[in-house]
Amino acid sequence: MSEPATAAQLLQQGLFHHRQGDLVEAMARYVEVLRTDPQNPDALYYVAVVACQEGQYRKGIDLARRAIDFGPPQARVHNLLGQALYREGERLEALKNFDRAIALDASFADAHGNRANILVDAGFADEALKSFDRALALNPASGPDWLNRGALLQELGRHDEALANFDKAIVCGPDVAEAHVNRGNALKDLGHLDAAGGLAVPPRFDEAMAAYDKAIALEPRLDESYLGRGLLKLLRGDWQTGFADYEHREKAGEPTFAPLPDPRWDGALREGERLVLVNEQGLGDTIQFCRFAPLLAARGFDVTILTRKAMAPLLSSLNGVTIATDADALALDPRPLRWLPLLSVPGVLGIRPDTMPADVPYLAAQPARIEAWRARLGDGHFKIGINWASGHSDKAPFTRRDIALADFAGLSALPGVQLVSLQKGPAAAQIGQVPFGGRIVTLATDPDADADFFLDTAAVMHGLDLIVTCDTSVAHLAGALARPVFTALPAIADWRWLIGRDDTPWYPTMRLFRQDAGRQWQPVMARITEAVLKKAASDGA
Repeated sequence: MSEPATAAQLLQQGLFHHRQGDLVEAMARYVEVLRTDPQNPDALYYVAVVACQEGQYRKGIDLARRAIDFGPPQARVHNLLGQALYREGERLEALKNFDRAIALDASFADAHGNRANILVDAGFADEALKSFDRALALNPASGPDWLNRGALLQELGRHDEALANFDKAIVCGPDVAEAHVNRGNALKDLGHLDAAGGLAVPPRFDEAMAAYDKAIALEPRLDESYLGRGLLKLLRGDWQTGFADYEHREKAGEPTFAPLPDPRWDGALREGERLVLVNEQGLGDTIQFCRFAPLLAARGFDVTILTRKAMAPLLSSLNGVTIATDADALALDPRPLRWLPLLSVPGVLGIRPDTMPADVPYLAAQPARIEAWRARLGDGHFKIGINWASGHSDKAPFTRRDIALADFAGLSALPGVQLVSLQKGPAAAQIGQVPFGGRIVTLATDPDADADFFLDTAAVMHGLDLIVTCDTSVAHLAGALARPVFTALPAIADWRWLIGRDDTPWYPTMRLFRQDAGRQWQPVMARITEAVLKKAASDGA
């Protein structure tokens, strides 16, 4: 009769099954060890590994902590515990365990890479890069570390370096779809920079398209691949197929809208049926895409826009369109409805850049407010409304679209010009930090954002000769009101601005000023200042 297997033998058998992917058989061996030795640290560690692989991170945390309590210090246990804590959102505790793992074994490459990911989330980019570098020095074949390092470099705007990292990730793992998606994103951005520098058809765009196609071939269910490809197609002006891919935004990343339980609209007009267009993404997106609602109303549709309460007063000026702010209230109307996210409408309608319905204005300011603000602004001067930053929070104080107010110095020095601030949010504090701040008129517009968002700003714009803004909702509002507007764009601008154009099919009264590949705002503002001089002269200011 054979002797019972020892704990060491059972663990080896469990590891064999574990490596074969047979977690059931592996767990049976590990649990058998724990029946006779509940404090066996190795068995506890391996059971914790299985728990984490099955997504049971809280159970994995408890088991890993028991392994630490009952066994000698082991780097692998602290690394596993850190990974489980990270999955559970306990980032500080996760970081402590990765640091502990590294203290126990400075050559533990995985712990350095995991530490880097925590630092990326915390916003410590320089420290994260150092940890990635250490991890890759120890294990140059780590595809995930090359991939994550490249993603960080991409976020930092270091696109060439990011591309090189994604290429190395693909060498390490050629069948990892995410690496091809990220490579496509980097090539798209680099191609956009080339376009800003003057190339008519950047060859990197073709490489980017091939990268997205490769990712889709490897993993047809990866929505990020389709979304990346769609954004590239839209950027290049291929809206016919680009909007089809863009529909994958619903499942890629955080949801941008709340779907309704009713059927989605397919473009058909049905008698007695309502069409609800659901607001999504930012304020500028709502202002830009609400133009399609009056168009559909004119074609016989009963159109409602479901939007946030603060936007309702402004959108109420849309012709023939009902504005709703409560999805539940829609159900009180017994008539059937179909719905669609607002940014999906041009795809359903087959809109292309050369068929864009660009009749402006399609929004309107209230006449009484216009007259009141004109009286306050007074006569004389060439009045320029300025907006230099998005309405972000203190937690995210800068985006690549933002311009420092100091870069408006040349504009402020023009004779006969009066700058009027349209800026909201923390960036408005820059007025007190620039030498010309005292020459900027500040207005208490829209003091109650929840009650009348944008109504005062829209009225003020009618008393201005020009609006100069970065890529924010202010630009879209000015365009929708048919006000003259100069919009400054970063080198890597959003798809809706297309490539290499100084005009836009969205807004006939808008002129675009783009960064070149140097990605500096001073040359952009110098060109805008020169253009303002010419406009002021032609307008007789």
